[in-house]
Amino acid sequence: MLLPAMLTFMGVASSCNSKTETTDEVAVTISTVAIKNFNLKADTKVLNKLDSVFFSIDLNRGVIFNADSLPKGTNITKLIPVITFTTGMSKAEIVMSGGSEESKTVNYLENPNDSIDFSRDVTLNVTAADGVNNYTYRIKVNVHEQEPDSMMWDKMAVASLPARLPKPKAQKCVDKGGKAYSIISESDNSLTLSVATDLFKSEWTKQQLSLPFTPDIASLDATDENLWILDSDGALYSSSDGKTWTATGEKWESIIGPYGDCVLGIKDTPTGLSHCHYPDKAGIADPAVDPEFPISGRSAFKIIETQWAVNPTGLFIGGVKPDGSFSSATWAFDGNAWAVLNADGIPAMNGTTMVKYVIFKETSLTKPTVANNIWLAIGGKLADGSNNRTLYYSPDNGITWKRGSQLMQLPDYFPELYGADAIVSDASLDADLSDAWTRAATRSGGTWQRPPYTIDGDDITWKCPYIYIIGGIDTSGALSDSIWRGVLARLAFTPII
Repeated sequence: MLLPAMLTFMGVASSCNSKTETTDEVAVTISTVAIKNFNLKADTKVLNKLDSVFFSIDLNRGVIFNADSLPKGTNITKLIPVITFTTGMSKAEIVMSGGSEESKTVNYLENPNDSIDFSRDVTLNVTAADGVNNYTYRIKVNVHEQEPDSMMWDKMAVASLPARLPKPKAQKCVDKGGKAYSIISESDNSLTLSVATDLFKSEWTKQQLSLPFTPDIASLDATDENLWILDSDGALYSSSDGKTWTATGEKWESIIGPYGDCVLGIKDTPTGLSHCHYPDKAGIADPAVDPEFPISGRSAFKIIETQWAVNPTGLFIGGVKPDGSFSSATWAFDGNAWAVLNADGIPAMNGTTMVKYVIFKETSLTKPTVANNIWLAIGGKLADGSNNRTLYYSPDNGITWKRGSQLMQLPDYFPELYGADAIVSDASLDADLSDAWTRAATRSGGTWQRPPYTIDGDDITWKCPYIYIIGGIDTSGALSDSIWRGVLARLAFTPII
């Protein structure tokens, strides 16, 4: 049985009435030594700007804990517990043990204002008024090891490109039907097709690929059903599995990306560059290419669907315009026309990596954070020839772009890249709840943000979306033989349930 309680700081009053179940022997015994409320108080300098944090009291397991950890760096060495018992107690002792110091016991009934060092192992031993029934609680004050809203790029989780040979020359990776498909030009000029169903485990099936044409590897793209690629002369080919390719009879300058079951591109016509699509589908327009429209070096073309638009909208950022200059614009296509959503807010760049992800925003005390979908712009080559290191984000599907907070920026050890690929893929994470909870307290009227999860006994499993940055060109002009894995820290935390 779990009783919710609230931890308060800086004199904020709190109360939480809970019922003790009496349907089994264990609960009957515990009820005589049960805690109604568990609060803490501290100097405002210790817990600056913290209003209240909720604690849960797990009677069955004898654990008092805060499911939502305190901010990283919070000092928990001198906190004063404020405990309300369901009935009178003949004894209540707090024991601090572990660490370099000797164990210390505080008589809580006689010295309720003594501070406790919760960085050590802390237990609360209570004895009922009858002097017979007693129970021991472990008190855990959890503190985040990382900032919840920081982007974490694990230096230890970097994998190599799924090549057959060392030092690959070129690669392109796309997502089709939930699988990652990579075509790699090896050091001996042979080709490799690699496919992964689980990027988190970095398990790839690799095979040498023989093609009757010379592929432009950078042009590789995918719709839900097919892979698409151009050869060195611009001929368009399609494939359902990456192994067998069929010529379409089309000749294009470049592939823009998927739109429904079609692929969009640019072709050269007697009247100039024109938009095009394949296979032919009624209702999709192919206007002439605007002089400001990037003809190469664009980010991946991504599709969004909203309740306000009849047709899906696709967008990309950056790229190289026909005159050779770089673009800073966000271009969008709704099936009928191309338009610029935003021409500034982000530097003019070539080879920017754009990916859809999520951040959390504070709203109110009753609903602390709300998940918001955003677009991230990572890397790219700037007009001065240097590689961009600043991460930008758009909260409104490319209409505005902003510099990401310091917590979102790439770490120093992350390479400066342009032309890298990005895939977001869910990984199944798990944790043990035997030392935690089966129900957690929530703020009155509020909800905790949490991903979908399943529980089997004391085991909890949830889906965590990771960003994979694949390949790209580094500052030396060479292909980066790496796959980087990143995640918003709070998404990898055990869900509050």
